[in-house]
Amino acid sequence: MTTYVGLVGFVVVEIVQLATSGWSGFAEASLLNALVWLAGVNSFIVGCGHLAFPDPIAESIGWPKGNPFQWEVGLAGVLIGVLGVLAGSGFDRQFQLAAVLAFAIFYLGAALGHVVQIVRQGNREAGNAGFILWYDVLAPLLVIGLYLAT
Repeated sequence: MTTYVGLVGFVVVEIVQLATSGWSGFAEASLLNALVWLAGVNSFIVGCGHLAFPDPIAESIGWPKGNPFQWEVGLAGVLIGVLGVLAGSGFDRQFQLAAVLAFAIFYLGAALGHVVQIVRQGNREAGNAGFILWYDVLAPLLVIGLYLAT
């Protein structure tokens, strides 16, 4: 459920961007919005979920409870969240690239892990094969595309 917050926030700010500024500078603004909301806010919330609620999160993914991987995944999520928010808040192009790369590598890597779990283990739990799988693929591809387009 928390994964929707970043997506909803992104959609709302994109609508506001169009309503207030039209198409002028839209790609540049969309990159900043995507970094803040899709990479930043979303990753921070998901990372905090792994840290604060490790057992329910593990269960939703179809993984064993009590595994220390949750701490590491949570910290990585918080880190990417902080990078995303900072990158969308006026830092230079190189900092944005670092945030894009961190977000894309982590999320696309997670997507690959989800697919491996589906194929090898038949793991079709919502936290492995549901919306999160699509988000883990499409959100970083969108951010990469926006970065390249600007």
